[in-house]
Amino acid sequence: MKKVWNWFVIGLSAVFAFWGASYCFIGMEEVLPIQSDEGVFWNVGLGYLWFMGTLYLTIILHELGHAFFGWLTGFKLAALGLGNRLLVKTDQGWKWKKTVIVQGAVAQYIGVKKDENDPRAILMFAGGLIVHLGLITLFTLIGLLTGKWDLPLSQILLNLSFLVLNANPSGMVDGAKIQELRAHPDYSHLTYRALAQTAQMMVDPTAANLSDFALDLPILPGHLPQIHYLNWTELLIFKGDYQQAQERLETLIAESDNDYIIKSAKLILLEVYILRGLEEEARALGQDKQVKALLKYPMGNYQVIAALYHQRISKDSKALKKSLALAKKSLPNSPLLADEQSFYGELLQQIEVCS
Repeated sequence: MKKVWNWFVIGLSAVFAFWGASYCFIGMEEVLPIQSDEGVFWNVGLGYLWFMGTLYLTIILHELGHAFFGWLTGFKLAALGLGNRLLVKTDQGWKWKKTVIVQGAVAQYIGVKKDENDPRAILMFAGGLIVHLGLITLFTLIGLLTGKWDLPLSQILLNLSFLVLNANPSGMVDGAKIQELRAHPDYSHLTYRALAQTAQMMVDPTAANLSDFALDLPILPGHLPQIHYLNWTELLIFKGDYQQAQERLETLIAESDNDYIIKSAKLILLEVYILRGLEEEARALGQDKQVKALLKYPMGNYQVIAALYHQRISKDSKALKKSLALAKKSLPNSPLLADEQSFYGELLQQIEVCS
């Protein structure tokens, strides 16, 4: 049922986005009436520029909304990201940094806070949604005052698209994080620890380890405790305790209702199966649609696992060569902490030696 709901939300958001895009082109005709074939060309071009420009501006304003309400509630800004570029705050000032795009993240606000019991993280997560509501109100007023609705409607619909998508109480978006904190106020300390880990990963990953942030928690409802459960399981893998890691991952996949957690756990379980020499289990899991998709994602550790799979299970030399090249290219820039980089770097060397 949750998957159906998520696809409905995505579909509704897409409808608003396409509807808004159409008003970008219609609105240009209102600004520049078509008088020739050349006028059609200019209207289409300007409509496209208007849509793409306002799309990226809206994404940036969404993240600045998080930053503003984070500042109001005591968060310290660590970085702002758009695509694979991060504006990072360092001791020497602000610097641009290139990173691998975290799956599902088009843009990012990264803030940290020392008080792990402050319940106001909800307001920071709501910052982007508040921006969209404000922009919808602003462009509605512009339409009312000018009597010209086409271009204002393009922005009203675009912001409705973002609002619907990000207010979804399911998944990994702002609405889901707000809903989780409302349902479990005691998760505040998990939120701040997760944000501190993200900031460390993006700003200076080699200065800390996953063990500095992971907590040994049971499987509890919600994304936050399950992320810690997953991280603790990875620490067991780093120590070579593959059997316990396997048992934990299989239990998590069976009990979690979070799609992001499940597919992440499946990929790590594939790695464990291979490291334990369980070829049949690894071969079967390697055919899973979610696992197949992650094996193609250009994150350094994902590509190391892909290379391991192609070397020992699929025996696909062409795919192995491609995964090795991607792993060597992306691993240094991937947002992995020091112990993660060390483990996957050593595993990559082992794969190369045996290739």
